[in-house]
Amino acid sequence: MSYCLYCGEDTTPLTSWTSLFLPSSQSLCSECVASLERITGNVCPRCSRPRTSATVCEDCLRWENSSHWSGLLKQNYSLYVYNEKMKDVIARWKYRGDAVIGYAFHQPVVSVYKKYFNGYVPVPIPLSIERAEERGFNQSEMLASFLQQARPPSPSMEHALIRSIHEDKQSKKSRQERIHSAIQPFQFNKKSSIKGKNIVLLDDIYTTGTTLRKAADILKIHGAEKICSITLIRG
Repeated sequence: MSYCLYCGEDTTPLTSWTSLFLPSSQSLCSECVASLERITGNVCPRCSRPRTSATVCEDCLRWENSSHWSGLLKQNYSLYVYNEKMKDVIARWKYRGDAVIGYAFHQPVVSVYKKYFNGYVPVPIPLSIERAEERGFNQSEMLASFLQQARPPSPSMEHALIRSIHEDKQSKKSRQERIHSAIQPFQFNKKSSIKGKNIVLLDDIYTTGTTLRKAADILKIHGAEKICSITLIRG
């Protein structure tokens, strides 16, 4: 038997030949999955922030008014609202070692990719060596790995970025500290080839968009064409 990693309810699926060869999507029970609020209605077309009208939000206008950052990240698509249930689920997934929880997001992430970014090359936001050792896995790599199973065939995941600087956790920084940090934590992996390719970055949360834009900056310098992102949550 298998159990929901959040509430402990039985999630044992009916066994089939297909289920023996697919990753489990039953890490959370149906009730817990239903309590994770999907973003619906009007949103900013650039960053998925919920709004009263489908117009570009003030934050995205500020990014686009910058001569350096304008046009780097064409679109971010976030799936979920950062409600209290999601905060706890993410904490268990990222910080408490319950990596299997991530499989609950397999089908939603693949569906968004197929609908909006089909054919884009998935590039996960990397962790520093120190952070990777602390957590034991990279949640962004897990999300990106789902897309390699998408059909029609999707390009192989590219490890095009290296996080060369270990910083304090983003959750420990204020909004202004994130936006105005001059540190560029990423380097390009010279073994990678992205010239002329459309890229979709994968990360767990979009808060200010700073991390994704710094990643996009490096990719653009090294020849990427159009750069977008999929994030689980809009913070």
